[in-house]
Order: sequence, then C-alpha cells, then structure tokens
Amino acid sequence: MIGIQFGLSLVFFVLFIGYFLTTETRKRMRLSVLLTLALTGLCLSSLFSKDDQGAWKIKIKPGLDLRGGTQFLLELAGSTSRATLDQAVEVIRKRVDSVGVAEPVIQPVGENRIIVQIPGVSEADKTSYRRQLERVAKLEFTLVHERSDELVAEAKGKAPQIPMEYQVLKLRDRQPNGTVKESPLVVKRRTEISGKSVANAFRSVDQLGRAVVIIEFNPEGRQKFGQLTEQNIGRRLAVILDGQVYSAPVIRSAIYGSCEISGGNMTATEAEELASVLKNPLENPVSIIDERGVDPSLGASSVQSGFLAGWVSIVAVGLFALIYYRWLGLVSVFGLVINILVLLGLLAQFGFTLTLPGLAGLILTIGIGVDANVLVFERIREELAHHRTALEAVSSGFQRAFSSILDANVTTVIAAAILFWQGSGPVQGFATVLCLGIFSSLFAALIVSRTGAELLAEKAGKGSLHMMKFLEDTKINFLAMRVPAFALSGLLLLAGVITVAIKGEKVLGVDFTGGDLVTFSFKEKVDDGKIRSALGNLAEVVQYQRSPVGGQEVLSLRTAFGNGEKVGQKLAQDFPQAEYRQLQLDKVAGVVGAELKQKALIALLLGVLAIFIYTTWRFETAFAAGAIVALVHDVLISLGLFALLGRELSLPMVGAILAVAGYSINDTIVIFDRIREFFRGGVGSDRAGVMNLAINQTLSRTLLTSGLTFLAVLVLFILGGRVINDFALILLIGIVVGTYSSIFIASPIVLLFGKSKS
Repeated sequence: MIGIQFGLSLVFFVLFIGYFLTTETRKRMRLSVLLTLALTGLCLSSLFSKDDQGAWKIKIKPGLDLRGGTQFLLELAGSTSRATLDQAVEVIRKRVDSVGVAEPVIQPVGENRIIVQIPGVSEADKTSYRRQLERVAKLEFTLVHERSDELVAEAKGKAPQIPMEYQVLKLRDRQPNGTVKESPLVVKRRTEISGKSVANAFRSVDQLGRAVVIIEFNPEGRQKFGQLTEQNIGRRLAVILDGQVYSAPVIRSAIYGSCEISGGNMTATEAEELASVLKNPLENPVSIIDERGVDPSLGASSVQSGFLAGWVSIVAVGLFALIYYRWLGLVSVFGLVINILVLLGLLAQFGFTLTLPGLAGLILTIGIGVDANVLVFERIREELAHHRTALEAVSSGFQRAFSSILDANVTTVIAAAILFWQGSGPVQGFATVLCLGIFSSLFAALIVSRTGAELLAEKAGKGSLHMMKFLEDTKINFLAMRVPAFALSGLLLLAGVITVAIKGEKVLGVDFTGGDLVTFSFKEKVDDGKIRSALGNLAEVVQYQRSPVGGQEVLSLRTAFGNGEKVGQKLAQDFPQAEYRQLQLDKVAGVVGAELKQKALIALLLGVLAIFIYTTWRFETAFAAGAIVALVHDVLISLGLFALLGRELSLPMVGAILAVAGYSINDTIVIFDRIREFFRGGVGSDRAGVMNLAINQTLSRTLLTSGLTFLAVLVLFILGGRVINDFALILLIGIVVGTYSSIFIASPIVLLFGKSKS
C-alpha cells in the first residue's frame, strides 16, 4: 500500500506541475482529469485499510469526545528536567498499559506537564485511573519501635513522647465489613530499604484467598532485605507506601526472597493498581490540573448526530446548487464530493484524530467549498452577459474570481494557523481541519469545477451555463444607510457590554475560570430548585439542557474545582429515584483556566493583527482599516449576543470566534475586490457611487455564499447534538453579523478613511 501511495503521490506532483505550465485549454482539461483521478486514488488508499480479519476500515480515528474516554493533564511538582519528564511519561505509560487500555495517548506538554488520553473509559472507571496516575509510589521498609504499643497507650490519645529518630504514622486497616480502623504506629524515620530495590511486583492471594501484592527485589535489594530481616527477628517491620503504613508484620525468620504486602482487606483491583505503581514509581509527585471525560454512550450519540448533520448538510447544499445553477450545479456537487474525499484522505494520511470541533470544521468546509463555486459561477454569469462565448465566459470567470478566492481563503488560513499555534486539543483539531479544508476546497473549485465547467461549455455551449437569477440589477444606496447602521451596531455592542458586566465571570465557562462541569442523565426529572437546595454551596450553576430538536435532556452542574464527584454522590443520595448517571466531567484547575484565557486573548489579538497586515499589503490602508473594524465589530457583537442568549464561553468557542473572524474577512474581501477592480478601471469619479455599484453587483453573490454557509451550519446547529450546539450557534450569529458588516460597516469605513486621505 505504501508503494502505491508513493507512486500516486509522484504522479500527482508531476501532473500538478504540468497543469499549471500548460496554456492550451484541451491539454489542461485532460491533465485535470488525470490529476483528479490520481488524487482520488491517493486519498482512497490513505483513507481505507484492511484489518487483521481482512475487512476494510476507515483509518481516521475518532477523538475521545466521539468514542468516549478521558483526558488528564498532569503537572509534575518541584524542579523538573527533560529526563525527569521523560521518566514520568514512561512510568505513566507502563501504568496505563498494564490495565490493557487500547491505544492510550501519553505525551509531554511543555516543561512539566503530561497529557494522557485513555479511550473507551466510562465515567465509573475514571476513579481507578485517577488513583494510578497521581500515585507517586514511594515505597519504604522501616523498623517499628519495640515499645510502639506501650508509647501509644501511655499517651492516652495525645501525641506520644518518642525519640527524635522516630515518627508516628497511621496504620490504616479496612475491616471486612468495610469500616476503616486507623492505629498510630511509632516507626523509624530512616528508611532501611526503598522502592528503588524493587525489581517486580504482582497481585496474588494469601492462604485465606485475600488479595496481596508480592514484591520481588533486585539482587542488591534481596541482600539488603535478607540482612535486615536476619538481624531483626522478632521485631515488626513497617511497609510504608506514600506515607501510609500498609502492614507491619513481625519478622519470624530471615527472608532472602520475595516480600508480601497484605492488610487493609484489599480488593483484587486495588492489589493490581498497587502492583502497577510499585513496578513504576514516579520520581516527582504529580497532580491532575485538567480532566475531561465523555461516557462512551454520549460519544456514540455525538458521532451519530454529527455524521447525520454532515450528510444532511451535503444533501441540502447540493440540492440548492442543482436547483439554482442547473448543470453548473451538477459540476458543483461533483466538486463538493471530491472536496470532502480529499479532506478525509488528507486527515487519514496525517494520522489525524477527528474530534467534535473537527467535525464542525468539516461541515464548515462544505460552506467554504460552495462559496468558491458561487464566486466563480456568478462571474461566469457576468461574462455571459458581455456576449462572450461559453468557453471564454468560463475561462474569464475563473480568472476574475481567482483574486477574491485567494484573498478570502488566505485570511481564513491566517486565523486557523494562529488558532492552531495558540490553541490546544479540540481547538487545534478544528484549526487543522479548517486549513486542510481550504486546500481541498481550492483544489475542488479551481481545478475540478473548472474542468467540469469547461467540458460543459465545450460540449453543450451557452445553454448548459444558464442559471437562475437573484437580486438582478439592484440600485440600493447602501452607504447612505451608514448612520443608522452604525447606531444599530452601537446598540448591539452596548447590549453585549451590559450583559457581560452584569454576568461577570459567569459568561466564562470552566475552561477559563477553573472548576468542574459535570453532566448527568436521569430517568426522573427533579425540579432544579430542589437540586439547588439539596446541593447548597456545592453547585454554582444548575441547569437542564436539551438539543434543539428532541434529544435527551441532561442535567448540567458547575462546581468549584474537585467538587464534581461530591455532587454526583450527593444527588445519588438525595434523589435515588432519579437514577442519575454521570455522562461527562470536565475539571480545570484555576491556573490552567488563567493560561487558557491568556492564550485565547493572544490568539484573537494576533489574528486581528495578522489579517490587518495582509489586507494592507493586498489592498491599501483604508481597506485594511475597514476590514479590521468590521472584523472586531463581528467578534464583539457575536460574543455579546452569545452571552445575551445565556451561553458560556468555553475553549472550543474561541475556535468558533476565530472562524467567525475568518469568515467575516472572507465576505468583506469579496466586496473589496470588486471595489478595487472598479477603482483601478476608472469607473466613475464619485467614490461613494462606485462603491455602491460594487456592493450592488456583488449583493447576490454575498447573500448566496452567506446563505449556503448559513444553511450548512444551521443543519449542524439543529442536528449536531447538544455538545456541538454552542459551537454552531456562535457560527450562525457570526455569519449573519459578518454579512451585515461587510455591507454596512466595512465599506462605509473605507469611504470615510478614503475621504480623510484625499
């Protein structure tokens, strides 16, 4: 398979160069067909592979939010080095692998953090993994004071008077009935043998069938342990793990072999966990500062909803294209299919893991792909109106639309690249899909659709290029409406500012403030007032959520960091009839929330700055000012309306906001491109009149592209499921606001700056 892929890649590369070096139309069309076939074959071979049973499977792996599982972000305490971090990664990998987890992802992040992704883990099993990951496994063998029991008894419940070289630890013993008994034990401070002498540890059972852990020492450890036991027969030896005495048996004879850890009535699972951490001790303590988990049942539901939304989006957009553009619509649909296939093939080739935001990016790619086709087809319509031949109209239409398509997509790539750089996890997934989606959309529009349109023009003439009309020859004075438009925008911005001021940090989700966000399913709905009363200060926010169209209703609770599990226990205790089951838990420490907030702000600022620089380079300062004012306007109003609707800003929402920024500039540049074309062509001396003419001529194109993208995202909003609902909502708001600002905000700003300049 690798050889086939290499051969197809080489053929594609050669044909790609030949395509752009060829000036003859017929030869270029033939090369385009071969180029498309080569890329299709390459993508199919990358996308599908055979498993061990010989069945074909898709190579794209679903993320944790789609197949269920848990992600932990661990932070190492104290001073760390690269060697320390690598050792911790390897230790944690062995611990997780010992449980038989399929394909865990464990990798270092920064200088002192490790990300651990464990797929297919239900919420009920997370506690076990949490214990294993955080446990340092500092094992110590030390002698117990000969008069330990007497010293404790003499103290009568107070701190016993003991020599300096000793300390008091708790011997924790769980009784068969489940109760825990703790007894003070006076032990030596100096460790006789440490965990570094352990070569292996495994679970076993004693004579009574109780779970125990057998420890095998390395040669040096065996010698030390043998001498220790030989010299202290009759004394008690304390087995201490992470500062807790597991057992303190009396030494009956010299032991030059293995050692047994018993006591506490360990379960088989606990013994297995203990053996695992003893075999793989950590040099530095670790703490979980960020935790995100999705139950497999919720993940399966998200997959179903997401792919249903994708199919419906493709069908809806395809039907519109067929009805409105007729034969050219058929070309557009074929290009759309190639677009999606190329995108999926690239994702598989790079070993990409598909997450929910990535799935949203895939659906947004549908809108971007159709957007490019609309720009071209509307240009073809204009060229046909100038009495050109069918082939001339197609060729000129693609040439004239190229500048708009290039500028619009480059600005979107800028936003996506910064999002990938500053983002993490699902946000990077969205940015990756968006970047690759732009490449696949450009290939589908500029090569596949062009060849299809040229074949139509050559075989069937002008009749095959006819299309429906929408808002033909409008003469609306848009720039005269700039004052009421500015007033409306001011009111929307003010409403957003007031909402944020009133709600304060409640506008921000746990990603930015820190805390726990836990979601439960239930069989019997309990009044949210009763839940608030029962939980008291444990829960900060209590609300029920449901998908827009039917779907399962869930209970969402927001608590302080570390209180998510306590809330679940309290609900189960107070409302057993509801049968609450935890579906999802996100835990974010305050320090992580502050970092994410800072990164999100940097990403937005850098995105605005980079787009300003590019727009200034491609156009002029007045256009750049108009584009940036419109972009900031769209971001702020989208955020304000989002908050006004009672939604919380989470990390994936930053991706949606930058997508809004990219889409906003995309829409604006289409109009700016026509204005620049008229200015260069000397169309009239009245600057405002020329700009109004450009806006009117691109009005149908603007509304069609926005409408089709809105349609694709609307399907995602309605059918994509509860998890992706907020993401789609902010995109919907951004599309509407972005279309409005391109006409009523960006262009008037260009006019004002242009006047001041002149």
